[in-house]
Amino acid sequence: MTMDEQHIDGNGIAGLLGEIAGADMTIVMRRCQSCGDRRALGEHRAYRSAGVVLRCPNCHDVAVVIGMQETRLVAAWHGTYEIQRGT
Repeated sequence: MTMDEQHIDGNGIAGLLGEIAGADMTIVMRRCQSCGDRRALGEHRAYRSAGVVLRCPNCHDVAVVIGMQETRLVAAWHGTYEIQRGT
């Protein structure tokens, strides 16, 4: 199985991201700290195993790591995120 067969796009974990952030995170823009690429989280590659890792679609650097700790979800965010405020 190749790496491409092991991932889904970030839209595939929209519910999980929404549970963590309380909002639709798939439209949030992220600038990668490694390559500078700027894309919506929905375009990132999601790899599932014991948790979920979102990776930059350009350089594959880690964008978000999501795991379970006892009875709560935990997330580590990497890069710069642009979240639009409601009007």
